Amino acid sequence: MLDGMTDDVTTHRVEPDDAVYHGKEGFLQATADWIEGFDDWTATPEEFFDAGESVVVRVHQTARGETSGVVVESRIWFVFEMRGSKVARLSFHLREPEAFEAAARQE
Repeated sequence: MLDGMTDDVTTHRVEPDDAVYHGKEGFLQATADWIEGFDDWTATPEEFFDAGESVVVRVHQTARGETSGVVVESRIWFVFEMRGSKVARLSFHLREPEAFEAAARQE
């Protein structure tokens, strides 16, 4: 996935703390922070939506609590803003309307 990103990619984790990360290392850190406390995390893209300069992706995620062992699952939304053929900005959203609003702001 890193090969498909610009070197200066920005990752915005809207929930829970509106954190912004820079570069490919920032993307890796955002992902590590997102799944902290969980084992066996998977993120499976379910549907892709063309939003002009952006692509909105509905993702099904599952994970198992590191301590509790409880399996959790939910849907999240990724918004990829493209620069040419590479991702220049990625944002994580918990709700569909916010994801499409973010994509509309990027146009």
